[in-house]
Formats: sequence, structure tokens, C-alpha cells
Amino acid sequence: MEMFEELLAEWGFWFLPLQALAVALTAPVPPFPSEPVVIASGAYAADGRLSFWAVLGFTTAGCLLGDLMLHLMVRFQGLRLIYRWRWGRRLHRGILRASIRAGTASTVVGLLLLRWVPGGRSASMLTSAMIRLSWPRMIPLLVLGALIWSLWLVGLGYITGTTTGLPPWASTLFGIGVGTLVGSLIALAWTRRRRGGTQVEMEASSAD
Repeated sequence: MEMFEELLAEWGFWFLPLQALAVALTAPVPPFPSEPVVIASGAYAADGRLSFWAVLGFTTAGCLLGDLMLHLMVRFQGLRLIYRWRWGRRLHRGILRASIRAGTASTVVGLLLLRWVPGGRSASMLTSAMIRLSWPRMIPLLVLGALIWSLWLVGLGYITGTTTGLPPWASTLFGIGVGTLVGSLIALAWTRRRRGGTQVEMEASSAD
């Protein structure tokens, strides 16, 4: 957290545009560590060192920009690269089959839910690009997805800071712990659901 405080002190207001850039890069480069920084910003907003609405606005803008960038990259160029490998062609066919079975409305809802799983933000954009989701449905997915993702992470730090009275660094660690736990539980539920769906399909095929 010392690095965070140093950046905040050195960059001042410009720290938030820098954070937005980090959030944008997290979409095409998932290992880029923007989530802890966003949670920390929420904690520092609770401490009064940053504006909550400014943090939320810059985070949402960065998330929206990064998601759109990844979607466009895969939609117009990435598929050509993916199709060079057999696993890429199989992945594309599998995603298309799942999308058709679920229906368009369920697919959009599923892509929003997928964002809660660790790495799900990038996965949802990759999937939407590979199934070529129509723009009338893609735009709400982008906007709602960015807003929900940002509210969740900023809120983790802010609510922890305002309810526990802990210093910002402790609120950040606590928020990261809660976020990791919730993400793990959602990932577990998602995995069980997919296994259950696969089992039903296998039983139906055997019956036929």
C-alpha cells in the first residue's frame, strides 16, 4: 500500500486517469493488477482522500474502454488468429453451440453473470465477440457490465472503509479478501451448473 500512497501523492488528480488506463488494460491483459488498485481507491474515497464519484466515473470509463477494445480486436481480427489452431476452432464452435442452446436473452444475462467469476470480464468479451453478438444487445452488455464491475470493486473498498473504521490499507486488504471469496463461490457455482448441464445432455443423448 505504500506504493499506492506514493502514486496518489505524486500524481494527485492525475492518478485517476492513470487508474482508468490500468483498468482498460486489464481486459486484453487479464493478469494486469487493476482490481486491487480499484478497491484501494474505494477505500481511500471512504477516507476522504478521493472523491467516490470521481473514482467510480474513471473506473467505469476505463472498464468500458478496455472491454470495447478487446471485443473489437477479437471480433474483427482475433478470430482469424484463433482459427489457425484446432483448439481455437473447437472453442469457437463450442461457444456458438452454447449460445444457440441458451438463446440470445439468456446469453446476455449469462455474459453479465460471467463477469463475477475471476477472469470473467475478459471471458465475457471474448465470448460476445466470438458469437458476434448484435450491437443492440452488445451496447447494454458493455455499459451494464462496466458499471456493475466498477460498482462492485469500488464499493468493496468504500463500504469496508465506512463500516469498519479501518485505515485504508486494512480496508483494501479486507475488500480484496471478500472479493476473492465471493468470486471463488461464484466460480464454484458456475462450474457445478455447467457440469449439471453437461450431465443432462449426456443422459438425453443416451435416451435417444
